[in-house]
Amino acid sequence: MTHRPEQAKEFYDEVWRKYAHLDAKSPAAFHRRRLVVQLVRNARPDARRILDVGCGQGELLGALQLAMPEASVDGADVSEQSLTDSRKRSPNGDLFILDLSDADFEEKYRDRLGLYDVVTCSEVIEHIPDDARALKRLHALLAPRGAAIVTVPGGKMSRFDEIIGHHRHYAPARLERLLTAQGFSVEAVLAWGFPFHSVYRTAVRVASRAAMPNDPATGDAEANRTRGIVGSVLGRAYGLFGRGLQPLFYLNLSRWGEQILAVARRSA
Repeated sequence: MTHRPEQAKEFYDEVWRKYAHLDAKSPAAFHRRRLVVQLVRNARPDARRILDVGCGQGELLGALQLAMPEASVDGADVSEQSLTDSRKRSPNGDLFILDLSDADFEEKYRDRLGLYDVVTCSEVIEHIPDDARALKRLHALLAPRGAAIVTVPGGKMSRFDEIIGHHRHYAPARLERLLTAQGFSVEAVLAWGFPFHSVYRTAVRVASRAAMPNDPATGDAEANRTRGIVGSVLGRAYGLFGRGLQPLFYLNLSRWGEQILAVARRSA
């Protein structure tokens, strides 16, 4: 699924309008934010400029602002809907449109290149056709010795993942190779989530498979109806499993899981 820049903005505006409520209920999203904040604090406790690329609804922005009160925390996204949602949580933050696939990236964002002590990019690059170029641009945003915290999904894609624009999922070794190839020094790659996050992801795959037709010829009207069904079914599944599993997620291991997190640094 490849989108031109203007299509990407429209596509992800719609995704957030339709499915934002799922993220709010997800124990996976809650704990992913917790882990990212912890990794940021460990990697650069002295950070003064932080950028969250793909800030979504602004939950991670808010968590970083609370955890790093001495830092300036900016947010960026390809979706104006995301920025609208984020401004509700961070009304005083510097929030702006940023597209890691933009052909004129270096020129358009030249004032921000080399600016940030930390860049977080959580559940973003799986949406981008050229993930290597996206990581190269994250590298360019960092100041020397700046740290990038990158998270991506592992395991098999669900039909819901396909609906919201995932191009691929990752193994830890693949993410490490990509980061290294773009000039990063990789300090850690975690495969977090076994066993409870893994159970949760399996439940999401089963729920989305049940809710979605397997007919590639499905028309637009049917596709819209299907998205409504998916949102309803997954909303119930997220709520049910989320309440039960969220406390147990604290017991997940940082190996054998389907949530991949990397800490990488710009050396120069």
